[in-house]
Amino acid sequence: MVSDSDIYRTNQRDRHFLSSILKWNFHSTKSLDKAEERMLSGIKTCYNKFYVDIGPCIGTHLNKIWTLSMNTDSPNIPIVLIHGFGAGIGFWVLNFDTFAHTRPVYAIDLLGFGKSSRPKFSKDAKEIEMQYVNSIEKWRECMKIDKMILLGHSFGGYLSTAYSIKYPERIEHLILADPWGFIGIKSSEDFKKYSLYQRSMMFLTSKISPLAVIRAAGPLGPVILRKGRPDIVEKYENVVEKHDKTIAKYVYHCNTKKITGEYAFRDLLDIGVYPKFPMCDRLQEQELCQKIPLTCIFGAESWLDTSFGPSLKEIRPESYTHIEYIELAGHQLFSDNATEFNRIVTEACNVLKSSKIEEDDETLDDNVI
Repeated sequence: MVSDSDIYRTNQRDRHFLSSILKWNFHSTKSLDKAEERMLSGIKTCYNKFYVDIGPCIGTHLNKIWTLSMNTDSPNIPIVLIHGFGAGIGFWVLNFDTFAHTRPVYAIDLLGFGKSSRPKFSKDAKEIEMQYVNSIEKWRECMKIDKMILLGHSFGGYLSTAYSIKYPERIEHLILADPWGFIGIKSSEDFKKYSLYQRSMMFLTSKISPLAVIRAAGPLGPVILRKGRPDIVEKYENVVEKHDKTIAKYVYHCNTKKITGEYAFRDLLDIGVYPKFPMCDRLQEQELCQKIPLTCIFGAESWLDTSFGPSLKEIRPESYTHIEYIELAGHQLFSDNATEFNRIVTEACNVLKSSKIEEDDETLDDNVI
């Protein structure tokens, strides 16, 4: 005969088993906060972090964008940093101090990533793009930024370009760091040139989120990141407290929250890592966007196809277009070779200052005549 105490113990074991399963995929906001604090521990410049309420930009719920700001008292044009896929504001820790030396700096977590809201995006690629563009514009309006230097990495570079196409009047200089989404698969014949294995991996990539493996590993996710991506972890060794565990935990907790940004990115894909609407084709068609100064920085050892770099000058013959390749740097060029990356970005920011001085001098000469 089963006693009440036996039933109680059985129920307790069932609850414990259920809680263990749930905890396996548990996202900890507290752990993300702690990891982010450690990520930013190496910053020497004073900074503020806060949410910017942009309203029901996507869906009916209020959307909030997690924001970091520095040197906001400077009168110079601010630089706004937009991270890549699966990242967050913490990834810019090797760049913040240099950028903030001469101008205001803002960095945001894109909606669907990091500590920002996780709205449900459209399934339509064009609509997803516009949702992101409009969210950035809403953020800009809330921050009362008239013009900005916009710097985007990878997926952030794609979105920064899309924003510049729609709101060119808000961009003083567009800086792209190893941008994703500029060239597409040209034809089915080109696709057939890849091996069966490569084609299979491309198909899987377009159907399954690459971060799903980390989540499936549960509490072992940070361990997998530490062992599998030492190239990311080691770059922060001199500036981040307990860098090996901190970076892994930051990436893990950034990507174990409610999944929406990943699905949105997946729906922008055509085949493999190629976009449905490549940016190179669209830049050529956008006369207004061609007037914006453009600096494009590539990692010389990037896994992305960066062969389109020289063609950017060809499709923008009457515009300032500067292309740089950073040696000893891959896709994460802002941390792979932070010193060189910071130098190039600083020079890009000063280009517009120099051009403005030249314009003023020409105007003065005209007036004298």
